[in-house]
Amino acid sequence: MTAGTPRGAARREAIVAAAAALVADGGPDAVSHRAVARAAGVPLAATTYYFAGLDDLLAAAVERVAGAELDAAAALVDGLAPRHRSPGATADVLVDVLLGRDRRDDAALLAFYERFLAAGRYPAVRPALREARAGIDAQLTEALRRCGHPDADVGTLVALADGTVLSALVEGDGRARERARDAVAAALGAG
Repeated sequence: MTAGTPRGAARREAIVAAAAALVADGGPDAVSHRAVARAAGVPLAATTYYFAGLDDLLAAAVERVAGAELDAAAALVDGLAPRHRSPGATADVLVDVLLGRDRRDDAALLAFYERFLAAGRYPAVRPALREARAGIDAQLTEALRRCGHPDADVGTLVALADGTVLSALVEGDGRARERARDAVAAALGAG
């Protein structure tokens, strides 16, 4: 059975979907051939039949997750009516675009950032992460324009949000998202 047959394509899709779910929930280190096979309900050998190795499978999973997140960010920005927003309201939008609307607790944020940290251990995921980050940056730029802050520096705001989340995760008080939002709002208000 090859991936070119309907049954093969369905099996490959089930494997990628299972791997993507594992990446989204636990980061790239949650992905193993055994864990993916179990989650997809396929024989262990299927994961190596459809993918050259774990790096290939992991790259497909990260690409799937990042693509879905980019689609969600684009939909959020597309629905944003152009009007001047306060720094706080703009920060709410930016944090939703950057971190995703559904990623509210620190455990979900930790899994999210694990993907980026894993790029050092899994070079195969770097292209998907770079492409996703460029897409998110473009959405953030458009969100800033629609919120009336077109001159704000996206790179600085992303670095501020990322650094704030990582620091808050270390502190472990459960407020990483809120702290990122507050830091971005302060930076926008100072500008």
